[in-house]
Amino acid sequence: MNQTDKFDLDDLLTRLKKAAITPDAPKAVRVILEQTVSNPEAVACGMPAFAEDEAILFEDETISVWFCRFQPGNSVPPHDHQMSATIGVYLGAERNDFYENDPTNASQGSIRKSGKAELTPGEVLSIGPSAIHSVTCISEEPCCGIHVYLGKLTTVDRSLFNTETNETLEFTDENYHKLQGLNG
Repeated sequence: MNQTDKFDLDDLLTRLKKAAITPDAPKAVRVILEQTVSNPEAVACGMPAFAEDEAILFEDETISVWFCRFQPGNSVPPHDHQMSATIGVYLGAERNDFYENDPTNASQGSIRKSGKAELTPGEVLSIGPSAIHSVTCISEEPCCGIHVYLGKLTTVDRSLFNTETNETLEFTDENYHKLQGLNG
């Protein structure tokens, strides 16, 4: 997408669906998201207005494409996806904190921070299938992005991690809301 192109969500979804079935799907998806968010203003103007902070734009067995909006100062607790993910930010800024299993406490299932990445409009982040991360909106405005998962995210058994108690929990709405804001 160049600076004069308008954002077309249907075209993006068509291209992402094709990319998801290529031999190097993670790379193909990343290239498409890099092209798309290279003009963040066009995406912000062309993206539909969503009432909710998360919306599934498309999902089948090979790919899930979500709109995600994180409110200023809010954090998403550490979690996994069990599949490759690619995030393209087009508004605001977010910090992703990455975690790894803590070998000194592995029997308890604890994790420890292992790195971070900050994304601003026009930037893309790829996450491997075994990654654990949390997300915090670090801008004064909401952070909006397109999240692409290589699989059917809504049907995968996923985990949430409580860094205060070293508990690994099933990813449910109840557990998510219980942990939201505790970790960070």
